Amino acid sequence: METKNQMKELEEKIILKALKDSTFREQLLKDPKGAIGQELGIVLPDHLSVKIVEEKENEVYLVIPQNVQQEDEITQLELESVSGGWSGGTCDCKPSCCTITGG
Repeated sequence: METKNQMKELEEKIILKALKDSTFREQLLKDPKGAIGQELGIVLPDHLSVKIVEEKENEVYLVIPQNVQQEDEITQLELESVSGGWSGGTCDCKPSCCTITGG
């Protein structure tokens, strides 16, 4: 989660600078990658797209993060199907070991 904290800190730094410095704000709106790169002293990669949206008095913006599932993670449905160690079906063991006979 360190990356999320670092990203949040960078966002706050850029926003505060834009609120205090009208020239930076204009640059940020015209050339986001250039303005951010200059402020942070880095060159942002070509494949990275940066969009800056200036809020208006009667507008609200909600950014929904990308839903990325790691390959080694299982879905909620997969988790539910194996939770408790039983996914339904018929027990092939002797009757004395369990009482579950169907799913």
